[in-house]
Amino acid sequence: MEDKAALILGGGGITGGVYELGVLSALDDFVVGGRRPTDFDIYVGISSGSLLAAFLANGISVKNMCRAVLGEEGHRLLLRREDIYEFRFSPLFRAAWKFVRSTGPVVRYLRRMGQPVTFLNAIALFQQFLPSGFFSNANLERYVARILSEEGRNNEFRKLSKKLYIAATEIDTGERWVFGPNEVTDVPISKAIQASSAIPVFFEPVRIRDRFFVDGVAERASHLDIPVSAGAGFILMINPTVPIYNDRTVVCIPTVLGHCSSITETGLAAIAEQTFRINSRVKLELGIEIFRQQHPGTELLLIEPAPMESTLFLYGSMNFTERVQVLNYGYNSAAFFFMENFAKLRDSFAKAKMEVSLERISTDRFLEFAARLKGRRRFQMKIHYR
Repeated sequence: MEDKAALILGGGGITGGVYELGVLSALDDFVVGGRRPTDFDIYVGISSGSLLAAFLANGISVKNMCRAVLGEEGHRLLLRREDIYEFRFSPLFRAAWKFVRSTGPVVRYLRRMGQPVTFLNAIALFQQFLPSGFFSNANLERYVARILSEEGRNNEFRKLSKKLYIAATEIDTGERWVFGPNEVTDVPISKAIQASSAIPVFFEPVRIRDRFFVDGVAERASHLDIPVSAGAGFILMINPTVPIYNDRTVVCIPTVLGHCSSITETGLAAIAEQTFRINSRVKLELGIEIFRQQHPGTELLLIEPAPMESTLFLYGSMNFTERVQVLNYGYNSAAFFFMENFAKLRDSFAKAKMEVSLERISTDRFLEFAARLKGRRRFQMKIHYR
């Protein structure tokens, strides 16, 4: 059995990425000997987790990333919403022009096919002229390229001392593409991150040569086969994308009228978010089940929020404004997870030659940075062992 340790960082948009950073910050305090978050042998990044994985593989510390997310002025990693995505008007103008120009051909097509020229029939055809995404994440690629071009860092997979893998989905074939050692290596890390982070519909697909890519979660959620093929005997995975279990006796999703609601009452975005989380969670469970059957000797530790925790769901996947609260939530949830499962975790981490301790764990680590304080809560976690 190989003694290499792998860290898999899942998707979940901006909110999921900040949550993962909070968990990593708690992990940084929890591990007192052996590998720290920047010392893993193998990193696998999916969607927003690909940015964190690439920075860790380049030796950028968790503390530095936290300072950047918190908005410390003058920090070289300072991250703003504008560094992640932008709204572009040109695709809308092109879509509008195609819409007007195609009115005649659409009407002729319907008549030729023997269909009545109705509003719904016309709309069904006009939808192909809509933009491929509401936003562009080209700014993210430029931000990452700038950071990784600085001295001591690399934007090329082949030049990294650590193994870094980033997964994306080729939209026309539905196939997974893996960027990294012994896979696709001639694409810059920043471009692979842009492709893996292109959440369908929200972002335009990312073009690499003659192919178009979307979020790495679209094809599968776990990607556990990647670190195993690279020789990992210990895998730690952080997964922010868990569907909310909206039992209104214990969970409250509020409406503007002040009452607890069904997800259906909170609008289209919430329904889409819950659907995405359900699909992602099912794929992850199936992937883990197959993995355990095929690799019973590999240590797997999965950290994720409990289904009845509504924090990440309420903020939505692309919330940047509440990043301090999400960062603090990620730290707190991991901290309580470590406290409640310390004996088991101590043995699991020891197999990866990592010594852990609760001495440096301190909850509400980031609340001092919040513009307004929110009540302290106990955040539950789930633990999965092989």
